[in-house]
Amino acid sequence: MREPMTERLNERLNERLNERLNEKVAGFEAECRKRGLAVTVQRLTVFEALSARRDHPTADQVYDAVRDRIPGLSRTTVYRVLEALVEAGFVRKVHHAGGVARFDPMTHRHHHLVCEACGRLVDLDDAVVPTLRLPEARGSGFRIKDYSVSFLGLCGACARAKR
Repeated sequence: MREPMTERLNERLNERLNERLNEKVAGFEAECRKRGLAVTVQRLTVFEALSARRDHPTADQVYDAVRDRIPGLSRTTVYRVLEALVEAGFVRKVHHAGGVARFDPMTHRHHHLVCEACGRLVDLDDAVVPTLRLPEARGSGFRIKDYSVSFLGLCGACARAKR
């Protein structure tokens, strides 16, 4: 049985998290309107579901999380909404070798720890990695826009399981 103080702390934490999520969704709506982008129920629902997570879900995981909230929602619609959110800069698409694309609601530059066993992605604050100057890709025609660093290894659970 939980102690009353622990329950109250958990309730307050959940309330604050919900407040932050509501503020983020309201900011998203306002920014869409400012840019002249349609604020559809599909965009709102996908953005809200993604913003409530920290596990960098795949498009299929986002679809699984929202399909019961919008009757008739197709997987294709979720893929299109996610791509539109990436294009508009509301969400980042995270790629790493050998993995499917994942989506991250944190759009500022930050890096990731990637578990090679289970595929888990964990955010790593940018301050840990020194700032790199974007190189010029002379002669290749390649235009570098940004970068992120992925550190490969084993998460705690997989490391313990391998012992």
